[in-house]
Order: sequence, then C-alpha cells, then structure tokens
Amino acid sequence: MSTQAEEALSAETVTSIEPSAGQDKDDLLRLILEATAPLTGDDYFSSLVQRLAQSLQVDVALVTECLDYPENHVRTLAFWHDDDFIENLEFDVIGTPCEDVLGDGRFCYYPAGMGERYPDWAAHEGGVESFIGIPIHAPSSQRIIGHIAAYHRRAVCDERVVESVFRVIAARAGAELQRMQAERALRDAEERSRQHLHELAHLSRLHSMGEMASALTHEIKQPLTSILCSCSALLRVLERGDAEPALLRENIERAQRSARNVNEIVRSLGQYARKAEPEREPMRLEGVLERAIELFRSEARANRIRIDLVTATALPLVDIDRVLVPQVLMNLLRNAVDAINAAEAPDRTIRIHAYPRADDHAIVEVRDGGDGISGEIAAHLFEPFHSNKSDGMGIGLSLSRSLIADQGGTLWLERAAGPTTFAFTLPVARP
Repeated sequence: MSTQAEEALSAETVTSIEPSAGQDKDDLLRLILEATAPLTGDDYFSSLVQRLAQSLQVDVALVTECLDYPENHVRTLAFWHDDDFIENLEFDVIGTPCEDVLGDGRFCYYPAGMGERYPDWAAHEGGVESFIGIPIHAPSSQRIIGHIAAYHRRAVCDERVVESVFRVIAARAGAELQRMQAERALRDAEERSRQHLHELAHLSRLHSMGEMASALTHEIKQPLTSILCSCSALLRVLERGDAEPALLRENIERAQRSARNVNEIVRSLGQYARKAEPEREPMRLEGVLERAIELFRSEARANRIRIDLVTATALPLVDIDRVLVPQVLMNLLRNAVDAINAAEAPDRTIRIHAYPRADDHAIVEVRDGGDGISGEIAAHLFEPFHSNKSDGMGIGLSLSRSLIADQGGTLWLERAAGPTTFAFTLPVARP
C-alpha cells in the first residue's frame, strides 16, 4: 500500500475505525466514504477493504474484478485477511457464496449458517460462519465487473448491514474500477499501436536495404578486391623467396584496413536491419547523424551526390533510439536524392544542419538541391500511402513522422520551395 493510502488510513484514531455499539448504518457509510474519497486506483481499493473489515470487525474483506477468461474467475484488487493485506490472487467462484453474488447479481447477507450452506468452502476458509457480498456494476452499462465480499468465522448480526448502504459503496467502487479498466485499455491500445509502428519501421528498413543493395554491393566489393590483391601480392613475394619485411607489412596492413571497412559496413547493416525492442538512451546527436550518413554514403556516391553535415559546436545529448532516428534521417536523405535527380538544374549537395533549440530540444534540418515541392503535393505529404513516385510505398514520411513523435519530437516540412527543407526535433537527455 502506498504512502498516500497509509496517511489516509492513519488520519483518524483507532477508536474511530472500530465502531461503538451506537453507530448506525449512516456512520458506517460515512466512515468508509470519507476514508476512501481522496484515493484512486489500488490505494482506493486497499483502503476500502481495510475500512470495511475493521468497521464490521470481520476476519476477511476483499474486492474483485471479473475476468473475461476463464469464465467464473475473478481477480482480487485488494485482499484483507486477519488484520493484514495478503497478495492478490485469482480464484473460481463456483461453489462459494461469491457465485450467488455474481451469478444472480444480488446483495447477499448470510448472518450465520455458512457451514451448512457451503460446507466445503467454509471449512477450507477456516470455519466461516457469516458472509456479506454485493456485485459491482459498471456505471456506463450496468454490466457486473466485480464484487465486494466480507466474511467472518463467527455469526454477524449487525444492524448496519443494510443493502442500500452497500449499494452506495459498490457504486463508488464501480466508478473507480471502470475508470481503471478504461485507463488500462488505453495503455494497451497505445502499446499495440507502438508495436505496430515498430513492426512497420522494421519492414521499411528491410525495404530500404533492398533499394541500397546495388550501391552496397559495390561498396563491399571494393575492399574485398583490395584484400584479394594484397593476398596475391603476398603470395608472389613468398614464392620468390626474397620477401622484405617492409613489403610484407605494407600488404598485410592494406588487407587489414580493407577487412575493417567490410566489417564496419556489415556491422552497420546488421544494426540497421535488426528487429529489437525500441530502447531510448542518451546519445551524441552528431554521432547518430554521422553513422546514418556513413551507411547512406554508398547510395549518395552512386548518385554522384555530396552530403555536408554542419553541427553546432556544443550539441547536447539526445534521448533517442539508436536505430529509429537514423532510419528517419535515411528516409529524408533518400527523398533528397530523388528530388536532386528529378531537378532540371540540380545542386548535387544535401546539407544537414543540427543545432540546439531553447526548449530542451535539438533540431535537425535536411535541405536538398532540387526544384521544390508543389503546393498540391505538399498538402498530402505526410498522409500514408500517398506518393508521387511510381515505385514508392507512400509510407516513408508518414512513418518517419510517427517514429519521431514516438521519440518525443516533431517532424515537419520547413520549406516547400526549392531548396526543399525538412526538419525534426529530438528531446534533450535529462541528467
């Protein structure tokens, strides 16, 4: 139980928790509602069952939520047992008095005789004699979504156990439980949406790797050719038998450099193509940009395009995922290449500018040397499956905007007229 709930429970003295003989049903209702009024969620349900158990002086009090599957199962939201909380659990209501409460949807009050009415359950619970239970309805639909129960090892003949009082308590519990369920459903929907976004991002990365295949093949072929040439030179020197250490070292070092280049390309591709859970962490923005540019360099070189990166002298650390943000930058770079290739008098340079902004964000701008974007195309630029390319999927910019939003930033078209400029922000990492 949280500190908030503990403070609320300790706000009154022990004598106010345990009712005197003269307290009536209104006192019980006031005692419980006042104690639980400022609380929500788990704190509310914990306070509710403790107050109920201590006010009625019973051994057990609990509040549950119905499970969709399996049927006839419930999960406790708070469970008070013999003057203390116990761990929440799931249980089947069949063969227990809770079945009467949930199955018939009615208030149940059995002051005594539970050993005869439910002998197996009463014995299993340590000799239960009395039981009180009421269903919890969702305010919006009146569907039963849980129940409140209290039981005792002795008979309970308390004039305050009145259905109307318990219905008021159950109504408040129903409103809180429905709020929690709605909040949980929203979190689940957001998580599913996030998972779908990252699935789509992974498919998009695989697609972009296919587009880069030709340039990457050339990029890998060059160092491999250098390695083969160095090895052939070494073999010739060894066959002549007049190997000089300096010549041997020169060829070995050349092969080693080429092998490292291949290894770096393969490593970068592996990171880019990996399918993993997104993980944000503080990173150097310039390092992220440089790695993305290096991965895209072969495609830019194949199109005879230069990429210039200009960064502020003191860029802050940004809180981002190391794969998703480079993917966004590469999407923008690929669009810039297409714009340059389609231009009548192109400036074959892509300029990237990164600098800090005053609102705890860093900003990255990508400017191409093309002719610009028409107003008609710009109006639908970020709509999914809308593309002016014959071979485009139409999800690049829409996906990029969603990925940046998932990182806590924003992506937009800064300038439509040539040179076209896109910009996005990223949150600065906090200590």
